[in-house]
Amino acid sequence: MSNWRRGPAKVMQILGVAVLLVLVAGKAAFASGVPATWRLRLVVRSKAFRQAREEAERQLRARLSAVARTHALRPVFSQTIDSCRRGSRLGFIQFPHATPRTESALTGHLRIIAYFAPSAPIEQAVPELIERLPPQPQGYMNEPGPKPEPGSPGPHGVLDWQGRAEVDWDIPGERLMTAWRMPRKDRQDLREHVSTDPDGMTLEQAREAHGPLVAWIVTDTYYEQPKTR
Repeated sequence: MSNWRRGPAKVMQILGVAVLLVLVAGKAAFASGVPATWRLRLVVRSKAFRQAREEAERQLRARLSAVARTHALRPVFSQTIDSCRRGSRLGFIQFPHATPRTESALTGHLRIIAYFAPSAPIEQAVPELIERLPPQPQGYMNEPGPKPEPGSPGPHGVLDWQGRAEVDWDIPGERLMTAWRMPRKDRQDLREHVSTDPDGMTLEQAREAHGPLVAWIVTDTYYEQPKTR
């Protein structure tokens, strides 16, 4: 076959492969049980979604207020991270005996990192805080889990009477905890918003004004939309 006839045939082969790939991708998205991204963005902008987020923040801040009263801590600064993420569209091929995926089509997640100034020197305040923590859930042979060591790096998973949380603190001369940083965005993130209170303050500024700090981290999944299959 001459070259001038071979050229159009090659183009048709390439177009055929491209169309096939588009069809496969479309089937994957449909079979994944995750709605189109534009539909999920409408949900994120809805009144119900906003109200769920506001209620979650109200409850988390009430929880942090209880922590401050219990441990004689003074709130000085907080970071609020609101993230909305769509479910993965991978794994749409069903294998025999495979466990069905339970991932949601859309998840709204809220995290608040509250920084407190202790009423006593940090070297005294941290051991007292640890001593007052509720015991961890029972583990092997019905023994409660160990509490964090005052000098060990954090954040440490703890209980605060209302659920699981994380706690961290400055260790002057040895280690200063770091501020939360925005993770690298990927295609599944529909929104990632960070705000501070007071607005614009940084952890370094709060530490300069109030000395060594204690951080309490609480989270809540305030919205979950199941997959359609």
